[in-house]
Amino acid sequence: MEKKGDEAMLSDKQIAAVRWYTGDVEGTDPFWGDPKAYVGINALFFPGIETERMRAAEGKPLNPALLSEEKRLRDVLGALLSAFQPVKMPLQTFRVERMADYMQMRHAGKTLSFTSTSLAGFLSAYQDRRGIALLQFALPAGTPVIHMAQALPDYAKAEEAEVLLPPCLGMRFTEQPLLPEQQSILDADGNPPACCVRAVPGKIIPPAQSIAADGHAAGMRVFAALGRGEEPDAEDVVVYTAWKAALTGDLVEKSLFGQEK
Repeated sequence: MEKKGDEAMLSDKQIAAVRWYTGDVEGTDPFWGDPKAYVGINALFFPGIETERMRAAEGKPLNPALLSEEKRLRDVLGALLSAFQPVKMPLQTFRVERMADYMQMRHAGKTLSFTSTSLAGFLSAYQDRRGIALLQFALPAGTPVIHMAQALPDYAKAEEAEVLLPPCLGMRFTEQPLLPEQQSILDADGNPPACCVRAVPGKIIPPAQSIAADGHAAGMRVFAALGRGEEPDAEDVVVYTAWKAALTGDLVEKSLFGQEK
């Protein structure tokens, strides 16, 4: 990562990883051309496969090609994780979260995966999610983020005003009453949010370390089975979940926890 004056600039490798994660892609390569790669990538950071099941049930793509080459996956995720920089000024950002994912985060006391938030407030409807919670993030100066409009030379989705938070960011959650205007934000079933939550981040919390044998092939089979609406092989699930926990834990430990923020 280079510096220009007081501002840190991302390397070409980091920029490529950030663009890929945001869906700013081109071409037909199954890995590099996937505009929804973040669906499968985020699932890698959640324990078990309930997140994968939920995304598949929502019709979200779980692309087996994302897992086809472990070294490539490691390289890209390592570059993405290393692109987080401390924000200089406090920010307030917003996210409409799945209630099930919020409950996992609240239980863990931290973000579990890459967490996309917006400076532009809440959208009015989320037809792709069943059961939602409104999250309002109060980000103090020093919080590690990727502020897309500042990080990317050309930001293809400027209207989203995205500020990405990293996995394993400690978080204090405080539930508060829904405002009348927030009651009109509806999920896929036409239901209002279950709650509104103020979220204040702290420090990166190092993940538990684990060692697992190569499980990317098992993960590909799990993704493919769920994509077909089938139950994955039980042994594949065991191997895949152990592998992804070891993979993501190692990457977060090396790329985030070891850095000063």
